[in-house]
Amino acid sequence: MMMSTVVFFALAVVASELQDEFSISKLQIGLLGAINTGVGSLLAPLSGRMSDALGGRRAMAAVLLVSGFSAILVALAQSYAFLLLAMGIAGLAQGLGNPSTNRAIATGIPTAQRGIVTGIKQSGVQLAVFTAGFLMPWITNNYGWRAGVWMIAGLSFIALLGVILITELPLDSVHGAGSTSEAKSDRLPIFVTQVAIFGFLLGTIGGGIGRFLPLFAEEAAGLTAADAGRVFGLQGLVAIPTRIVSGILLDRGVPARRMLFMMALGGSVAVTLMWLASIGSPPYLWMGTVLAGMTLGSWNTAANLSMVRERTNAGKASGRLIMGFLLGTTLGGPIVGWSIDEFDSYTPAWLASAALALVGAAVIYHQPAEHDRST
Repeated sequence: MMMSTVVFFALAVVASELQDEFSISKLQIGLLGAINTGVGSLLAPLSGRMSDALGGRRAMAAVLLVSGFSAILVALAQSYAFLLLAMGIAGLAQGLGNPSTNRAIATGIPTAQRGIVTGIKQSGVQLAVFTAGFLMPWITNNYGWRAGVWMIAGLSFIALLGVILITELPLDSVHGAGSTSEAKSDRLPIFVTQVAIFGFLLGTIGGGIGRFLPLFAEEAAGLTAADAGRVFGLQGLVAIPTRIVSGILLDRGVPARRMLFMMALGGSVAVTLMWLASIGSPPYLWMGTVLAGMTLGSWNTAANLSMVRERTNAGKASGRLIMGFLLGTTLGGPIVGWSIDEFDSYTPAWLASAALALVGAAVIYHQPAEHDRST
């Protein structure tokens, strides 16, 4: 999961360097993330079915192969157009990351342990945020941003060897996902669709303010580039244990719906605290970032465990979730970039994001009637 997303976060951290080197606007910075997640979103339904067909191990190997190849292309890019192409190819890994790992958990992990394992694997995304935020500024200052991307490529291929040579996951495609008495149905609970819509709304926030957080910290809150990277990395650092603890709580019976609702409410407060930093209160940025890591950066555990619990349809359900989430991140980046350029201010985007989190809370709060629980 880390390797499927780390290039996306690494380029967010070095956004100011990309602006200088390629002479691009904030809208174009947003488009780099948008093409990455847009490709992942468009292919998500296919990725889900492919994970069910191939099995988790083969699908995860494909993720790592594409991640390494796309990182090489990003490092070689000498024009903005080529960089867009490379990020689009990296989107293939974005779209397959969650379905493949969820398929692996549904196949190889006992039911009682799926929450904590899902939390651990979802913390890989936040490990990518932490790594990019804390290491990319140092690597960029000493060796240039491309050196960091070359390191990402190398790590992807090392991880690929690990999946091929070390893992004990079965190679069969769908056997063992659940009891042999389970009948596979194409119908999914309406809760899956609710979570996908929730993912779209919070993905819009993440793709927008998440992508521009380092620039916000520099330009609106007055931090140095190094401290801006630390702010970005801090969110990921906080989210790692939060995602794992969330998985433990889910294993112990905390309803996923309730957890998602509380995280959406907390996310709205977090974004508001960040915004306060732009009107003369920089400490609020650190407070908001910590809370964002606990909420906006951690809801994925509950969402993905809900997909894993679909057992024989884990890949298909994950595809629906990741399609909503990546569609949101695709739209969020360019919209926020355009908003900053148009209004010469981060305020409209930050306040709109706080409102979107409240809408997400309302969506997940509604529990459908007993006669309407599948879709």
